[in-house]
Amino acid sequence: MTISSLTLALLYGLLANVSPMEEPPGPAERIGAPYLLEVCAVSGEKLPADGGVVMIMDGETDPAQKGREVRFCCKRCQAAFSKEPAKFVPKIDELIIADQMPRYPVSAACIVMPDEMLPDPNGKDARDCKMIVSNNRLIRLCCSKCVRMFKKNPDRYLEVLDAAVISEAKASGKIRNCVVNGRPLGEQANWFVLGDRALATCCKGCQPKAFADPRGTIARVDAAAGSSGS
Repeated sequence: MTISSLTLALLYGLLANVSPMEEPPGPAERIGAPYLLEVCAVSGEKLPADGGVVMIMDGETDPAQKGREVRFCCKRCQAAFSKEPAKFVPKIDELIIADQMPRYPVSAACIVMPDEMLPDPNGKDARDCKMIVSNNRLIRLCCSKCVRMFKKNPDRYLEVLDAAVISEAKASGKIRNCVVNGRPLGEQANWFVLGDRALATCCKGCQPKAFADPRGTIARVDAAAGSSGS
């Protein structure tokens, strides 16, 4: 074997034992509703106009939190949260319950056991049921068994809740314009839920624009509601 042949043989041997380079993991994707609270998850201070520092939980300490979006006013608060998420998650959940309870569909029975009615979300007994927060979404259920069933298949039951949210919004007649371009809704109106809110666009083509900037979309909805006095 010549020197050049030996060199090539050694080179091929080395290459055969080299593992292919692993691609770096892409950015974590949000699962469930966006974080739409106006305050930092740690300090409670108002978030900056750009929404602050965003973090997607990896679920290492609690698999149920995997993919959950959380926002902070600064990186220091993000670091504090990362060190001890279990300390802050219950506080976030309580803020979400307080924020979303008034908008929870009055007509919604337990989404797992539809024959079981729940107390009026705006009544004095509103909390007289099982309440959990699933990836930034308030869920009200009739009993612990339903909580366990929900956690086994959340997507199935969230569809039921979304349908109730949209049904009430349609019945109220308050949503008349596309949330993206402001045009009046017509026969091609497209209904969907963003966070815990029922929204509509003039067509399916506008929906991705609403989802591209959830906080901006909700801010426009709130501003429009405030200007109309509704």
